[in-house]
Amino acid sequence: MIKTFARLLLPLLPLLMLATLMSQASAADIPVPPAFDKLVPRSFADGLQLVEVRQRLADSPSWRSAGYDKVSVIDGVTAMYAYPGSGYFANVKIEKSAPGSYERDQAIVSAALEHAYAQSRPAVAAWLHSHPAIKEQVDRIVAGRDYVELERGSYKGVDYLVLTQNAMLANPSGMPSQLQIFVPRDGLIVTAYLMKQRTTKFRTLGEFRQSQRAFIEGYIDFLTGAGGG
Repeated sequence: MIKTFARLLLPLLPLLMLATLMSQASAADIPVPPAFDKLVPRSFADGLQLVEVRQRLADSPSWRSAGYDKVSVIDGVTAMYAYPGSGYFANVKIEKSAPGSYERDQAIVSAALEHAYAQSRPAVAAWLHSHPAIKEQVDRIVAGRDYVELERGSYKGVDYLVLTQNAMLANPSGMPSQLQIFVPRDGLIVTAYLMKQRTTKFRTLGEFRQSQRAFIEGYIDFLTGAGGG
C-alpha cells in the first residue's frame, strides 16, 4: 500500500514543490506601504504568514475609539496573518499616534484593555457556574488556568499588554486574545486580535498559548531588528 501511495504521489511532487515555493514567496510579495515597511513582519518562525495588508483610508478621522475614550491616529495599516491551510489567526492594527499624543494614547488603550479584563473575568465565571455542563467542558480545556487572564510584560525592552480569554478556546470561531505592543520610538501602537479557526494549527490551550507567545516575541524581534520576517 505504501509503495502504491508513493507511485501515486511521485508525479505530483513537482506541483507540490511549486505550491510550497509560491506560498513562501506570497508573503514577501504582498505590498506594504513604505512608511510601514519596517513595522509589518512578512512571516514568523512558526510558519505564520502575512496574507493581506490594507492601508488606513486617507479621509479617515484622525482618531479612533478605545473603550469610552478616543486615541489619535494619523496613519495606519491593517495586516492579516494566517498559518498555511488555515483561516486568519491575527488581525493586526499598526497605528501611529499624533505628535505629542503617544503617552496619552498608550494610557487610554491600556486602560480599555484592563477594563475589559475587569468586566469579563467575573462575568465569564458567573455564566459558567450557571451552565455546569459547559463549565465542565471549559474546565477541561483551561486545565487549572483562570478563565480570563491579563499579562503586562516586556520583551527586549518593548512593553506589551495581553488579554487572554482561555475559556474562549471552547468556541470554534472565538477570539481568545487581544494584545497591544507599544513602540514609543516610532509613536506606534500595535493592536492584535488573535482568533481561533475551525481549521486551526492548534488544538489545545497550551498550543494556542505557544502560538500567542510566538506572535508577541516574533513581532517584537522584527521591530527590534532581531527577526528575519
